Amino acid sequence: MEFVILYLLVNIAAGALACFMGKRLFYLMLGVIVFLGVFNIGLSATGGDPVALGVAAVLGLVAALLSKFAYKAGVFLVGFAAGAALGFLAGMLVPGAVVLLWAIMLAVGVLVGLAALRWCDLFVRIGTAYTGATFLASNVLAAVLAFPQLMACAVPGDALATFDALSAYIGGPFSEAFASPMLVATVILAIIGVIVQGHTKVNE
Repeated sequence: MEFVILYLLVNIAAGALACFMGKRLFYLMLGVIVFLGVFNIGLSATGGDPVALGVAAVLGLVAALLSKFAYKAGVFLVGFAAGAALGFLAGMLVPGAVVLLWAIMLAVGVLVGLAALRWCDLFVRIGTAYTGATFLASNVLAAVLAFPQLMACAVPGDALATFDALSAYIGGPFSEAFASPMLVATVILAIIGVIVQGHTKVNE
């Protein structure tokens, strides 16, 4: 049970920080978003293979470090992450699109990433707010609507296997079953996040 709670708390806390304080904590949140995104994708795609997860973690850290020295690269990555999240939700809502889910996520991610380069400041707020909102909405809704199913994913004494099962369930069956509520919650949280960040002064 403790692994399930830990997984939810980490994802919810990271999502909330990115959603409401993404501009202030841009580089830190970029690292967290990239790391969690790559880590969760790695869990789903590899079945928890330790070597693949290690590579995913290193790539996430490298991307975060590079973004600190390359502002526009960081902006593109945030826009890409937000676009990929939007493509994921869109793919879940369109019948038959799940087969092309990765292609949709990649295409939307690249398009939003390129647009982010054109309107940097606005997209830092929109990108971090929306990406944070996806983590926040999916994990909060899963905790509220499917806690027994989350508990069933727990593997006693094995945190990695538990996280793998939780990631696969929330990103798969749960997202498919609750795609519409997730989209509505994500958009509402993202709008609130953009507004809150817009009223936050940042030392450039």
